[in-house]
Amino acid sequence: MSLPRTLAACVVLAGGIFATHSIKPALVSQGHRPLRDFPSAIDSWRSEDEPFDPEVVQEIGVDDYTNREYFSGGSRSIELYIGYYKDQRSGDAIHSPKNCLPGEGWEPVHSSRVQIGSAGSPATVNEYLVEKGSERDLVLYWYQTHGRIVASEYWAKFWLVADGVRGRSTDGAMIRLWTTAEDGEENAQARAMEFARRVYPEVSEFLRNEPPRATSTASLTISQRQELTSESRSKFLSSN
Repeated sequence: MSLPRTLAACVVLAGGIFATHSIKPALVSQGHRPLRDFPSAIDSWRSEDEPFDPEVVQEIGVDDYTNREYFSGGSRSIELYIGYYKDQRSGDAIHSPKNCLPGEGWEPVHSSRVQIGSAGSPATVNEYLVEKGSERDLVLYWYQTHGRIVASEYWAKFWLVADGVRGRSTDGAMIRLWTTAEDGEENAQARAMEFARRVYPEVSEFLRNEPPRATSTASLTISQRQELTSESRSKFLSSN
């Protein structure tokens, strides 16, 4: 399993803060429940807290988080991290694990997108297989805010800017599951996805927020569109 500082590095902003300094003042989020109250038991899974040191919490700039290791019978454990940022305009924002894991010695093997939702409530998330020396681990992660489940880093950044220029809160969270793949990639994937399907409804309850109205760049005013920097627009268009 990963070390706390490896986990922390996966959510640190490594750079590339885009245009959020100039976003108009946003509404304060009212949809976040304290993550210390997140269930320690989910079906047959029981957990142990693995809190970060205070300096690590300060380093990653998170406003609220939970980091726990869940166990179920003889199954391999799964580490769950939820990091919540109440205002990403100030410079404390969420970064992709893909940007920081290599710096901690975890090299990518392959990545893909997987479905953890249902036909009526689809939820596509990232799957990331990494290795360090002889160790192989499997990571699932996604971004969540205003009722959106987002896998793409570029879409997450686009909606952050779009929400900000529309006067909405710029809070958001990253959810990450981590498990060993020493028992085989297929077993690790099945275990992580089964747990993700169980934990996803609980996460949604704790991050409940006003569902977004259907929004596109066409629905923004001219001045709001101008506040979307050329960098964020080009990243959005390249991922569309």
